[in-house]
Amino acid sequence: MKTIKFISALALTLGLAACDSYDLPNPPGQSYPAPDGYFENSGLVMSANSETLNLTEANAANKFVTVASISELVNFPEDYTLAIDMKLGEGSKAKIYSTTIDNMDVTVNPDILNGAVQDVLTKQPGTYSIPVEFMAYAERGTTRMGLGGVGATYGNGNLSIKTYDAAKVIEDAYYLVPVVSGKPALAQALKMNNTAGNSVSPYDNPEFALQIDVPENSEYLFMIAPQSAVTAGDASALYGGNPSADGMSGKLGTSYEVIKMPVAGSVLVTVNMEQDSYTVNYAFDVLYAVSGSTRPANAMALYTDNYINYYGVTALNQRFTIYTAADKSGVAFKYDESVEPEISENGLEQSGAITADTDVVAQIPVPIKGNCLYYVDINLVQLTYDVKALQTMSVIGAGNDWNLETATPLTPSKDFKTWTASDVEIGDEFKINCNGAWDFDFGGAQVQDVDGQSVYNINFKGSNMPAKAGKYDVKIDFSTMPYVLTLTKK
Repeated sequence: MKTIKFISALALTLGLAACDSYDLPNPPGQSYPAPDGYFENSGLVMSANSETLNLTEANAANKFVTVASISELVNFPEDYTLAIDMKLGEGSKAKIYSTTIDNMDVTVNPDILNGAVQDVLTKQPGTYSIPVEFMAYAERGTTRMGLGGVGATYGNGNLSIKTYDAAKVIEDAYYLVPVVSGKPALAQALKMNNTAGNSVSPYDNPEFALQIDVPENSEYLFMIAPQSAVTAGDASALYGGNPSADGMSGKLGTSYEVIKMPVAGSVLVTVNMEQDSYTVNYAFDVLYAVSGSTRPANAMALYTDNYINYYGVTALNQRFTIYTAADKSGVAFKYDESVEPEISENGLEQSGAITADTDVVAQIPVPIKGNCLYYVDINLVQLTYDVKALQTMSVIGAGNDWNLETATPLTPSKDFKTWTASDVEIGDEFKINCNGAWDFDFGGAQVQDVDGQSVYNINFKGSNMPAKAGKYDVKIDFSTMPYVLTLTKK
């Protein structure tokens, strides 16, 4: 591939001020690295390729793929070389990649472009339309000048990209199959849960998990089946295991024997179908996020419906540890400092990694100083945490025209387990708003309406709640799951 040089004798306007010279209190964020300066009136016209880019065909032909074409370049500085960067994707997932210019074509290695799609969108093979834009530079030695002024981009549009076929097929669903009387009981197959949620591609998250109850003093044998084997009733396509010394983990393969469960009780079986591996761990009905000197009686539980994600509200002060028992016995999960945490722009949400390593002493940090109620989400398979500070709660709905500014505030108890308000005007629908914005809220479903008292089961990001218009006392009880909201007619 040739790197070409465009030369023009026309005069140029040279802008030597880089991006960091903005005279603003908060300079706009830069999507591209700031160049040394700008050629303000250098003229470049280019357009993104409108054809579908078949990366498999390009790779087989040993060719780069053309992502854009240049139709015009005027006022380009003498003795400089044109360089173009490509920004692929949108939002926070967008990334920047270098390109190679071949004659009038802007090209990219198909291997790099395939990896780019995996980085910014998904690892699942397919054909995707992805936003793209380009930034152009004039380079000479170590000097890099932007073309067209600050923030100028070219060829904005979408690329249609057909990615490589997967080196390893990962199916949408996997099952745990008990082995009974020496034979896999496909009719008793139990579907496993994707540990990142059913809406996530298995290529982006190839982990699946399932909780099962294993009887004491019994030999429990099992295998792992892909959806295709269950559908076809094909026992030959099932995965057996090559276990570790303690039997708590191992490799998966169709040539291995059945897997023997090494422990009894409530257990969680997790498989990684990209790595062909499995693990067995004890499963916990609830977890407790314990902060400081919290007494066991005051610990607020985190609940689960899949033994993967544990979630709920709990009061925290500065830092906390996750325990499998309220009295701090059992397994403890602490802060994995090797993973940089992420904090939201409003400073109310933080996410990061946890670990069960007994040598770790650091507690998990929270974003707000002092005692505060948080909504906590723990993924015990991926060992991640997410906390959202709930500094205020208020009643909002048709009774105040859904106006955040006039929503009626709720007052928390000292332990944050109950929140109350009196004489609240309720319309035909309402919700509980948090922090005076629409990032966090609670809604739910009505479960009782007798003698002037309406009771609702509420959950995070639940539905609008119906009501009979009137004035009510409002009480939220976070001490048990499901959380309960009560309206008492005045």
